Amino acid sequence: MSTNSSSRNRLLREVLHNQFSDRVQFDEPLAPYVAYRVGGPADFLVFPHTEKEIAWLCDFSRSHQLGLTVIGEGSNLLISDEGIAGLTLILQGSFQKITTIEHPNNGPVIIQCGGSVSKSKLLDWAALNGFAGLEFSAGIPGTVGGGIFMNAGTKYGTYSDVLHSVRIFNFDRGPSEYLKEECQFSYRGQSIVKNGIVIWAKFSLQHGNSEQIRGEIKRVLDERAAKQPLDFPSCGSTFKNPPGFSAGRLIEKAGLKGLQVGGAQVSEKHANFILNKGNATAKDIVTLIAMVREKVQRDCGILLECEVILFGGRNAQGTISDKA
Repeated sequence: MSTNSSSRNRLLREVLHNQFSDRVQFDEPLAPYVAYRVGGPADFLVFPHTEKEIAWLCDFSRSHQLGLTVIGEGSNLLISDEGIAGLTLILQGSFQKITTIEHPNNGPVIIQCGGSVSKSKLLDWAALNGFAGLEFSAGIPGTVGGGIFMNAGTKYGTYSDVLHSVRIFNFDRGPSEYLKEECQFSYRGQSIVKNGIVIWAKFSLQHGNSEQIRGEIKRVLDERAAKQPLDFPSCGSTFKNPPGFSAGRLIEKAGLKGLQVGGAQVSEKHANFILNKGNATAKDIVTLIAMVREKVQRDCGILLECEVILFGGRNAQGTISDKA
């Protein structure tokens, strides 16, 4: 590192420390913050708590030409072994409030939930209060914001089915609110949460019986446990299902169950899961993903699209994602 670069780095650290104190860390490994448990260090790792702090960090990144990366619970992220250059924002612990907005005796119940609330926490809260509609999300990891970003779901439903409206902090334009109809949801995607963070979301749920809701949650969880490998770190489904096909069945048809590169393995239980068997590197996982895509395309004529979000590298300028 040159003298000028070293001096600049020290200055940036000093400014960030003065602003965030113990809520900023330097050269911090990111593996503990993501589901895959792999990933190199972040130059500057910050834990903002408010929209005002996020706005300050956006201005700071622009004025110093730093990349800006955002991580929720990291449930669907694969971070390079080289880590992430610039600013990385971790939203764990922020935007956690859940409240009931409208609670009529008949008709939908409108609730508001912070974007960094975990899907499981929101589901537990809804079950406790007797609000039905989120049972489809049982066992899906990550945050509510990430669920909206990816339009996460199962065969039983998706977040777009129950979303009412959403508040997003766009890194260029600041905060805006959108109705569900403006989000243009698609399979594992939408058009609104680009280059921004979900601050809160409102959901339209129904009155239900807490005991029956918990029974449905248990049924969905038991079904997932029977079919999916949950004993090793992973990001869940690695690939999106192509129209009319199951990615897992295509991978199995290509004879790839159990294929291993270093510490990464195609699950023998569900072929659309690539596991960290304990000592995998991001390079192992990326290599295995590439091998699976190539073999399935060669054997089946279908190019699988990644559901896992890949980013990082010391020369990267930062990739925005609030998948959580």
